Amino acid sequence: MEEYRKLFTELRKKVESINDDLSDWSLNYFNEANKKRYINDMRLIRDYYDSGEILEIGAAPYHLTFLLERTGYKVTGIDINPDRYFNFIEETDLNIIKCDIESEPLPFEDNSFKFIIFNEIFEHLRINPIKTLKEINRVLHPEGKFLISTPNLYGIRNLINFLLGKGFDNPYEEFLKIETIQHMGHVRIYSVNQIRKFLLKTGFHPIKTDIKTFDKYKGLWKLFIVLPWLFPFFNSIQIHICKKTTQNALYQIQNKD
Repeated sequence: MEEYRKLFTELRKKVESINDDLSDWSLNYFNEANKKRYINDMRLIRDYYDSGEILEIGAAPYHLTFLLERTGYKVTGIDINPDRYFNFIEETDLNIIKCDIESEPLPFEDNSFKFIIFNEIFEHLRINPIKTLKEINRVLHPEGKFLISTPNLYGIRNLINFLLGKGFDNPYEEFLKIETIQHMGHVRIYSVNQIRKFLLKTGFHPIKTDIKTFDKYKGLWKLFIVLPWLFPFFNSIQIHICKKTTQNALYQIQNKD
């Protein structure tokens, strides 16, 4: 984490000094767990990135966008409503394009990007995730890589909350986010196998899958910390690195069952 400390300090100063509609939410989002997640993302990108411009879909609040730009990557971000962070975008000179990925096509030619990031977005989709993934596949270069992360249905916190009758999320609070932070909250959480099936059926071949936890266990949760350590499938975040499937292989997969 030390190698990213200066970048995090610069980012925090920017978030604190620039006034936007959702500045408070952005600052709260910039917590220790997400810092660890950003570091993990950047290391994966370093390992799997080849060349060309990076596309980050669902980029708000643009923390990773900023970190990648400052590291030397050229990044285009997609957001449903960039106006809510207009000042931050202007001040940091980020390239953010407005697009609703559930109802609009991505405004790019086929095979445009050799690396696409789709982190912590899949669980927010409420219309047709299949269509969205196919559209992402369309703009991914045949030699490109696709990074997707989303919560793990079988994360230990989810399982314990479910057994306690709390459910995985508060549906009212998640729908309320449409008004408070101007995008939908969590609609559904998926298992690793469910996400892999979505990927395989929409033209992606996972080449690396990790299940990690970036949160610290506090209070009574410390009693369960050993479970994810012993059994990684109890961790909270699933991460997939994918490549594009050939048309022949995709046809065989789609007609397999």
